[in-house]
This record gives sequence, structure tokens and C-alpha cells, in this order.
Amino acid sequence: MPRIAVNGIELHYDEMGAGPPLVLIHAFPVGRRMWEPQLAALARRHRVIAYDVRGFGLSDAPREPGAYSPARSVEDARALIEALGAAPAAVCGLSMGGNIALNLALTYPEAVSALLLCDTGAGSEDAGAFAARCEEYAAAADRGVEAFFDAVVTWPVFADYGSQGARQRAFLRELVLGQPAHGIALTAQGSDCGGRRRIELPDRAPTRDHHATSRGARTGRPPARATRRERLRLVR
Repeated sequence: MPRIAVNGIELHYDEMGAGPPLVLIHAFPVGRRMWEPQLAALARRHRVIAYDVRGFGLSDAPREPGAYSPARSVEDARALIEALGAAPAAVCGLSMGGNIALNLALTYPEAVSALLLCDTGAGSEDAGAFAARCEEYAAAADRGVEAFFDAVVTWPVFADYGSQGARQRAFLRELVLGQPAHGIALTAQGSDCGGRRRIELPDRAPTRDHHATSRGARTGRPPARATRRERLRLVR
């Protein structure tokens, strides 16, 4: 099993294909396997790297609450990209993974050649509601991963996918049950729930000279100066 040591832990990752590197960061509360339906297609043109965030899948899941925070997840992503010789990489994240990808691009723009954010916010405008939801996630996970899944399918964001059919619900169940319950709980508790606010983006986000936006990808030329809207636009 491919694993790599970063920031005092080991992360598990899958790699497929050759070409420009593309790093996939999964959503909460699943793992890298959520990308399985897309891997083969993406690997036809890219070196695709999908990894389990700390606390998920086959990556290490420390039991110390202090081992989990958004900042640590960003540092893990940066270290993994560098250790695998994949910098700069196109980075794609869904939900939680998108927040990690967004903060990675803002903090370490030299590590990111393109940014794809899927179903991702820049933070919460209602810190109290966000904190309550994090605590709900953690409390459900504390009852065990089976009980957590029973709760998952009642939450709209996950129920919408699970209600698409028996195959989708079975895949969601398989993904969730493949995660350590304490990793889910500590990730939720470590999400800076009490004070998380929306990220205030600069007028012009940090950018590499040769990064790609949707416009640059179409023309083959990056814009001379990238605005924050261009920098964070979904690359098509």
C-alpha cells in the first residue's frame, strides 16, 4: 500500500496515469475512494494522486484532538505534493477537500498550478450554526461508525446522494463505513467550529506566472494578471 510520511503521520494515497499532476482531496466524511468512478478517465491525461486526509481511510488517524485542524490538513497536502515531486499540481477538492485546496492555493500558491473547487464554500457566515453541525457530526461518530452512517442519511447534503438509488446508497455506506469513527469525530471537533468565518479573499489572489484558469486553459495562455475571481474559478 503506498504511504508517505508527512508532518509526523503517514498518509495513504493512490496514483494512476502519467502527465501533469492532478491531486484529488476528498469530502467529509468519506475518503479517497469517492474518486474511484473518475480515476480512469482522469488518468488518461494526468498523473492522478488521490489521498486519504488524516483521520480518514487508510491514513493515520491520531487519537489526540490537537492533531486535527484545517491548518494541519493544508500542511499535509503541501507536504504530500512536495514529497511526491508533484509540485506544482492541479488540485481538485470536494466540500471539505475543496476548503483544504482553497487554503493551500492561498497559502502556498507555488504548489498549485490550477484549482478546482467543487461544492465548496469559503467558510461559514453563521459560526453558531456551523459549530452546532460540527458537534452533531462528532456526537454521531462517537456512537460508532454504523450509528454515524444512520445519521448521515438523514442530513440533507448526504441524503440527496443516497436517495438517488440503491447503488448510490450502497456506495455511500461503503465509503462511510471505511472510515475510523474517532477520525470523523476529531476532524469535526477540530474544524475551528466556534470561530470559523468566511475567508476574506484579497483583491488579487497570489498566483503563479503559469497557473491555469478556465480562460487560460481554453486559450493555452494564462491571463497576465489574475483577479481573485479568475484565480478561484472552476477550471473546465
